[in-house]
Amino acid sequence: MEFETLEYAHRARLAPILRAKNSYLSEYSFTNAYLFRNPHKYQVTVSDGCTFLHGETYDNKTYMMPVCPLEIIPLAKLIEMGAYVDFFFPIQEEWLSFFPEDKFSYTFLEGDSDYIYLTERLATMAGRKLAKKRNLLKQYNEGYKIEDYELTLDRFEDAKYILDTWEKDIQSMDNHGTDYAETLEALEKMNEFNLRGMISYADNKPSGFVLGEELNDESFALHFAKGIREYKGIYQHLYNAFAQKLISDYKYLNFEQDLGKDTLRQAKSTYYPDEMRKKYRVALKE
Repeated sequence: MEFETLEYAHRARLAPILRAKNSYLSEYSFTNAYLFRNPHKYQVTVSDGCTFLHGETYDNKTYMMPVCPLEIIPLAKLIEMGAYVDFFFPIQEEWLSFFPEDKFSYTFLEGDSDYIYLTERLATMAGRKLAKKRNLLKQYNEGYKIEDYELTLDRFEDAKYILDTWEKDIQSMDNHGTDYAETLEALEKMNEFNLRGMISYADNKPSGFVLGEELNDESFALHFAKGIREYKGIYQHLYNAFAQKLISDYKYLNFEQDLGKDTLRQAKSTYYPDEMRKKYRVALKE
């Protein structure tokens, strides 16, 4: 079996197939796979007409990600491919029926699960649970002269300034392994990947941005959100204002997983997700 390192040239073939899966999981996007190709060591393989991505999880397990529809993959092929890796991943719950329990076992990690929010709730920040978020939002909106714009390449330097400042803040707190490189490449290639975003200015200074893409007809994945820490309430503003721009197009916002990191878990949990989308690890039984 031959494996090719995932490259931009694969986009023409893989992107339409991944989009056609109509998945709610953030991984089923060529943009996501390509931008995070290095951390996951993604490789492409085609076996008997079935396409798979071979990758590694953040906890150093190998997996096969089915690119083509599971309904066209014979059980014998799933068994064959499952023998190459620790498990198939990420598999959404609706697809488990393609993996018979007498042949496969199912597990999941909470840190893998995607945080899903109703766009309307973030656009209004309504409810008692989000009272503290509304307070922070008010501090940002009333503490500065606020201007929001569509994030385009014309504003690349301002976005990079935000990203560079964010990275310095993170490193000052002794955190490592950020997604700086992936975010920068996303900014550089935002037109090529049809990414959609927003950048905010406070008193005429760039303060934060968000950037993501459509996952399916009713779901938008927020791949990146970067704010400068000195602007209190910047993240609440970014989520609220961007949700207002998306509300007519998408029912759900996907904030992706927390990777088992306490800081990410705390930040995303405080917005009280409407759903935690599990990503199953489906292993071939011995």
